[in-house]
Order: sequence, then structure tokens, then C-alpha cells
Amino acid sequence: MKVLFDTNILLDLFLERAPFYEHSAHTIGLAEQNKIEGWVCGTTVTTIHYLIGKTISKTQANSHIHSLLKIFNISPVNRAVLESAVTAQFPDFEDAVLYQSALQTGVDAVLTRNTKDFVKSELPVYTSIQLLHILKELK
Repeated sequence: MKVLFDTNILLDLFLERAPFYEHSAHTIGLAEQNKIEGWVCGTTVTTIHYLIGKTISKTQANSHIHSLLKIFNISPVNRAVLESAVTAQFPDFEDAVLYQSALQTGVDAVLTRNTKDFVKSELPVYTSIQLLHILKELK
């Protein structure tokens, strides 16, 4: 299963945000173990670096980006993605970019903590808990 991880899932892990940390860590672990094919949007990488650099340190931000790049494939943000995002009628442009990048990459689902941000999605959208439950059922 190809899954695009929303920025908030990764930040929950890197910033150890309760109560989301444990489930986010578990789903990221599945990508790390190649039990699912993990993807992140190119904008997620820059956003994570910026936020962790401001919150913790640039050194820690660089370390997290190195880890992220070892685990995840990167879905592109190009002109087609941005043009589609502008007309996607998502309430949040960043979510629209992530979603359009997911479509262009051909993922099977989007993983987010905020499913309401993706109500216009034609792709399945799951929380970490939902995805873990689905994968458990598939075994």
C-alpha cells in the first residue's frame, strides 16, 4: 500500500506531541520496515525543517530530515500540482498541494490527523489509528 503522510503525522513523531506520538510512530515504523510504501510531499520536508529548526534547533532539524529521507519517497511539487491545487477548492492551500501531489504520485491513501481537511478527497484518507486497524484486518 502506497501512503502519503501528512506533515502533522511526522511532526507528531519528531516533536513527541501527545497524545498522537505513539500511533504516528507506529505508522512511520511500518514505512521504515517497508510494510507500507511511505511517501511525503516535497513541501512537507521544507515545512518540517523550518518548524523543528525554530522549535528545537537547526542541527536537530537536519537530523530529522536525514532520517525522513532514508524512510520516505518524496512526491513532487511542480507546476501541474500547484495549478491543480489552486482550483481544487480545498479550504487550505497547503492541504490542496499535498493532495494534488498525492494524486500525481498515484498513492493509495493519505494519512493525516485532520481528515476533515480532506473532505473533498477522492482518495481514501485515514488517521493513524484507522490505518493501523485496516492493516491489521488485512493480515
